[in-house]
Amino acid sequence: MNLELIARHGVFSARDALRAGVDGRALALLCHRYVCTRLTHGWYAVGVPADERDRHRLCAIALSRAYEGAAVVSHSSALVLLGLPLHGVDLGVVHLTRVRPLDAQAPQPWSGQSRRRPGLLLHREQEGVAWVGAPSAGGHTHPAPLAPVGHAAVGAGLVGEPTAALVAADAALARGLLTAESLPVAIADFEGHRGVGPVRAALRCADGRHESPGESLTAYVLRGLGHDVEPQFEVVAEGRTYRADFRITGTRVLVEFDGRVKYASGDGAVLFDEKRREDALRRCGWVVVRLTWSELARPELVHGRVLEALRLAALAA
Repeated sequence: MNLELIARHGVFSARDALRAGVDGRALALLCHRYVCTRLTHGWYAVGVPADERDRHRLCAIALSRAYEGAAVVSHSSALVLLGLPLHGVDLGVVHLTRVRPLDAQAPQPWSGQSRRRPGLLLHREQEGVAWVGAPSAGGHTHPAPLAPVGHAAVGAGLVGEPTAALVAADAALARGLLTAESLPVAIADFEGHRGVGPVRAALRCADGRHESPGESLTAYVLRGLGHDVEPQFEVVAEGRTYRADFRITGTRVLVEFDGRVKYASGDGAVLFDEKRREDALRRCGWVVVRLTWSELARPELVHGRVLEALRLAALAA
């Protein structure tokens, strides 16, 4: 039996399989042989998910089908389906939000309390939010109905770390999936929710010029420490134009997030170019602060390094 014939977007139900003549015992054998994978009660994926994020994506599609017409994929789960970066969220829980079916008459039980079961959190309906019929982000067709992008980002910050909202919003702004005008609307729709204050504060740093989650978090930490920053700042040094991740506004201090990705290949030319770039900047009076993931988790360390850089830049002026 070719399971692709009964699957939609790589997912099928036990009922789909039974209609094709594949009973529970046969499904168990196929799972044992890694032909398919059990995702959640009554739902399966063709083959084996590539990783934790892929499994979450498939689970979200399956559960959306199980609640078809009554819920949309939301919060961090919508970010997974949109291919947006995640930070500080639990991939072990799929998030759906109830919606009122188009033919439902008020009042209906759709706006009841959120419900939780292993691997799923079904959120109550958001009154006044146009969940049903919201356009697909970027004009693309998705395998499941999704919450609006801004609402998904804010929701991710509510169920995970507040910076989850910032990381997702920055990437969505950069890709044209979100506009700066729609973000405050999404925040306002969550007013009154527990934890919305820290999410709102994190999203004040939202800027599509941040090119990676590391840069988003760097901006968040620096601004939290009271430093105004300019992302993607261009510097001319020794006849060449360089671009730094940030400049501390009004100073000759540059801040770079060092995620180590550029050095992963071990290419000596990459290392040499980076050293030549930084040497040129220093000779022209710029002070460069490099920050890593582990250092961003220690704001007091970042604060000390930036203050020392500002002192050195002032002495060199």
